[in-house]
Amino acid sequence: MNANKNRRDIIDKNLTTKAIYVIAVSLPVAAIGILILKNHLPMGPMVLAMTIIPILGLLIAKRSIKGATPDLIFGAIDTGLLTIPALIGGITFGVAGAIAGGVIGDALSDGIAGFFEGSIAEWLREKGIEESRESVTTSLGKMAGCLAGSGSVLSVALLFGIQPG
Repeated sequence: MNANKNRRDIIDKNLTTKAIYVIAVSLPVAAIGILILKNHLPMGPMVLAMTIIPILGLLIAKRSIKGATPDLIFGAIDTGLLTIPALIGGITFGVAGAIAGGVIGDALSDGIAGFFEGSIAEWLREKGIEESRESVTTSLGKMAGCLAGSGSVLSVALLFGIQPG
């Protein structure tokens, strides 16, 4: 009984440490996002550039970028697709349209991106590459993918003269 309690304590401590690490990587992303909005900077290129923050978080934590590939792909497809209806909804119907476009877009893009994430994970396993389903790798991989996907869509929109806000 005592061994189970000790094992549980170690797991809880390990999860807490990982959660603190992910939060620490997330805070600069949130702060830079606020600065982008406050200073009316071009959102697309700036969001795309922020992709480096969770990538660095993976490298500092000595996590495999290859192992995070399914999460990177999921995040890029998911949030890249989500950005399109949110942008259109916001331009067409204001804040309510952006929220509706984001919520509905998220549901659709999760399904589409999940298909690709699973397919890539299967392909990597067939090639002998162990893709990771570990909390830090998964969370930071998805974060990087989301920033890359939405930053790319917003950058292309900017090239066409479409800018949120």
